[in-house]
Amino acid sequence: MMEVSYGRVEGVIRGIVSVLARIWSNKAARFGLSTLIFYILMATVGPLILPYKPVIASSVNVFQPPRLWPPIYWFGTDNVGEPLLVDIVNGAPFVLEVSLLTALYTTVLGLLVGIVAGFSGGYVDAALSFVSQVLMTIPSLLLVMIMATMIHTNNPLILSGILSITGWTGLALSVRSQILSMRELPYIEVSRVLGLSGGYILFKEITPKIMPYVWINFILNMEGAVYASVGLYFLGLLPFQNYNWGALISEALGYGAYYGGRALPILIVPVVFVTLYMVALIELAYGIDEVINPRLRK
Repeated sequence: MMEVSYGRVEGVIRGIVSVLARIWSNKAARFGLSTLIFYILMATVGPLILPYKPVIASSVNVFQPPRLWPPIYWFGTDNVGEPLLVDIVNGAPFVLEVSLLTALYTTVLGLLVGIVAGFSGGYVDAALSFVSQVLMTIPSLLLVMIMATMIHTNNPLILSGILSITGWTGLALSVRSQILSMRELPYIEVSRVLGLSGGYILFKEITPKIMPYVWINFILNMEGAVYASVGLYFLGLLPFQNYNWGALISEALGYGAYYGGRALPILIVPVVFVTLYMVALIELAYGIDEVINPRLRK
């Protein structure tokens, strides 16, 4: 009994190691994964090294240009004299939390609805498909802006729920259509004839086949969540946080960074960090797609 258990664990570990090795061998996935690890370290370890300490604004310290020494002033200072590097580091946890939680909410809900609709069929399928299609017709950006203004919170758990309110519908309909087509495949029919349970067929035969698509959708949902959260802060629809990346961009534009000047670093630095995070997620998604999709392997 114990030998069987150890054998299964060893098989799972070998499978995970094999998948990670294949992902790491892909240049796009390796770049995306390395950059994502850097952001995770910045969000977890960075605030411990460079904690945010509100300072009293001083005309001497505000809008200082970047300088090499000390390293804390590599990006200069913001509109209250706080080092911009400290702002970026302390704003990273919020960005990663919101992007991860939003992707998790969206993916789990979309996967569950799609599986239930596709595997159940009948009235259940019709009802869930109708709800998904109705929600897809609602302008998601407008709905998110209205709800963000009404609730007005910077709690990542709640904000992620707002951002994912309609984002799950596309995944749900895609999963449903894939399951409907897979239900008619010969090996599924054979499984039914052999008397295998519906749960076994669903979780052992069908779900593993669609997980690569779900995983890529998860990563792309992380990307969309970052755009949405930074945009809401930029528009001033969420409670103000001086070190939030979207708030920094809004402040920079308010101080005339359009035309250059001393506020320009406060605009450029957050934009670069947001863009790099987006590129990393996209490259990771495309790289994983190349690894797990035989038609795209080089």
